[in-house]
Amino acid sequence: MASFDHRGLRAQYRVCGQGVPVVLLHAGGSSARQWAEFRNHCPDTYQYLAPDLIGFGQTDIWPGPGDLTHDHQGGLVSALVREVFNRPVHLVGHSYGGSTAVRLALSHPDQVESLTLIEPNIVSLLQSAGEREIFDEYLRGAKAFMDSATAGDLEKAWAEFVDMRNGPGAWRDTPDRVRTRMFERTQQMIDGFMSNLNNTTTLADCRTLDLPVMVVCGEKTTRPERRITEMLAETLPHCRYEVIAGAGHMSPLTHPAEVAALVVDHLTGLENRQRRSA
Repeated sequence: MASFDHRGLRAQYRVCGQGVPVVLLHAGGSSARQWAEFRNHCPDTYQYLAPDLIGFGQTDIWPGPGDLTHDHQGGLVSALVREVFNRPVHLVGHSYGGSTAVRLALSHPDQVESLTLIEPNIVSLLQSAGEREIFDEYLRGAKAFMDSATAGDLEKAWAEFVDMRNGPGAWRDTPDRVRTRMFERTQQMIDGFMSNLNNTTTLADCRTLDLPVMVVCGEKTTRPERRITEMLAETLPHCRYEVIAGAGHMSPLTHPAEVAALVVDHLTGLENRQRRSA
């Protein structure tokens, strides 16, 4: 991995391939490593950059002051894009990384050529649209994790979270070595939940995103994530909406070939349209 200094933070990132730049932003509790299998299904005609976001993977934890936000994460990605590419990029964000991708596109539209949002957990959209029941469903899950983790019951915190995201029995089938890595990321998960709950993105913000966007949803995902993707599809000016059959919330890990095929098709379509209009 390469490293990058950003406002006193040491950030780590992976870069490979040649060609049009594509930036991959991982889910909460994960790292750049989550895109490894996805990359195996992608052509080498793109240059892929996958950072460890602040507090995740090998990037330094957030030192404060204040809570870590998606704007802080977007600031890191923006600086990294300038450092590595110094040109607009195609941005792919999953879950937590999808929320960061939207904040970056709002604050630095000149840096983003297109967006692919894989179930971004922008729970603020549920609040701004008055979807209180579905928002409360997300809030209960977040609060349950944070309460159990704060009380020291990491097993309960992670078991409930993993089963919620991946279906009943997923925690039971999780190898011990993976459980150990998850336990080590508990504080990062708490920080991630706080980032999501403090996100200020509104539907009005989304209407201003005048760029091509593909929104991807797993057929078997949770109700809050599904509703957020539907709201984005209804609101974004230039949106393509895709559902992956049989997938849950973690489709880049469970269905990497299908996710890669959608991303490549999306980018290829954009390039073909640009060539025709040139």
